[in-house]
Amino acid sequence: MSESEKFKVGKTFIIGLAFFSSEIAWSLYNAQVPLMLQKYISLFSLIGFMMALDNIIGVILQPIMGAISDKTRTKLGRRMPYLLIGIPSGAIFFALIPTEQNLIQLSIWMIAFSISMGFYRSQAVSLMPDFVQPEHRSKGNAIINLMGGVGNAIGYFLSLLLGLLGLQLIFIIVSIIMVCALLILLWRIKEKESFAYQAVLKMDDEIKEESSKKSKIGLIKSIKDIAKEEDKSTLFILLAIFCWFVGFQGLVALMSIYGTDVLGYEKGLAGFLPFLVVVPLLITIYPLALIPKKIGRRNTIKIGVVMWIILLILLTFLGLVPGIPLYIIAIPLSFLGMGWALINTNSIVIVWELAPSEEKIGTYTGLYYFSSYLAAISGPVIVGFLVDINPLGIASLMLNSAIFFVLAFVMMLFVKRGEVKETKSESN
Repeated sequence: MSESEKFKVGKTFIIGLAFFSSEIAWSLYNAQVPLMLQKYISLFSLIGFMMALDNIIGVILQPIMGAISDKTRTKLGRRMPYLLIGIPSGAIFFALIPTEQNLIQLSIWMIAFSISMGFYRSQAVSLMPDFVQPEHRSKGNAIINLMGGVGNAIGYFLSLLLGLLGLQLIFIIVSIIMVCALLILLWRIKEKESFAYQAVLKMDDEIKEESSKKSKIGLIKSIKDIAKEEDKSTLFILLAIFCWFVGFQGLVALMSIYGTDVLGYEKGLAGFLPFLVVVPLLITIYPLALIPKKIGRRNTIKIGVVMWIILLILLTFLGLVPGIPLYIIAIPLSFLGMGWALINTNSIVIVWELAPSEEKIGTYTGLYYFSSYLAAISGPVIVGFLVDINPLGIASLMLNSAIFFVLAFVMMLFVKRGEVKETKSESN
């Protein structure tokens, strides 16, 4: 039991297939569905609300499904049954999206797709820590994030093939990729063999007689327990996650407008700007995942947050320089990608390590997504409002985003736990 399993890179890549395939779908969805909505809706605010529906559904559904899966016991394990239902149904509804005849039909397929994806996302992410020992989870999460990033890149690339293949065929291809990912997962990953599932089964046997007297594990109870904890590390990491995602989501939502109105780029080049953040993120995400072993997860996140604060302030001043060329802007944007790698590969890992037992990893994964999805819904609105009231207008975008990274840094000062060494002594 105390024996530390070797980190299995190949198995982690296979586990990441569900996340990889879903990110291909979401990239294509985010690129093409707004254009479909524009045929029926003239208000951009209403289009934005329709595009936020998946986040609204996710913030409600994912924590619940994570908690339910923690209590599930089947021959396939506690996560796989939900992937078995969610992925095929998500693939079907995704393929139906381009068949829309009117706004009502399009809305139905969008909502059905979002529910299907929310049904299994927490469980797909929870599979990795179920198989990977605590000391290797930063590396494991880096691989999962890398696969998600590659999935994003593929999704955006498929949009370029629209004229060649047509919208319907591209959506069907992505649906097939999703189902193939599930089949490989079912073939290669036996969830019942995971150390976390075995630990949970053993725990079930040990507390069988007392289980009826004990409170059931659930989302609401977990939130109450977190609020009552003397050490507020879990509460503050969730608040930090919310803050940096508000800054991030607000920036991403308005970056193309910033590119046209402030930097003076044409629309294609302005829409390309986030790509300059994503590619360095993909290149550096795995090497940077080795840093926490040297300096700890919390310090690594703090470095990433400080990088974002400095770079966003720098970008604010660069944006005020008339006719600034792309290659100058590309440098700080690429470092933003590296900073995001330092933050994102370690934040959910700390949440997992703060879970009181392996049994509650799914619940805590749900809480992580609750914070990030709440930020995804509110971030563009909050940052957009700050842009509206700032005399600089859209030129203040980077500065307004930086405010939330400053708040995130303050929250991180109160996170006192979540490192590997502590986890080992805490887990008993």
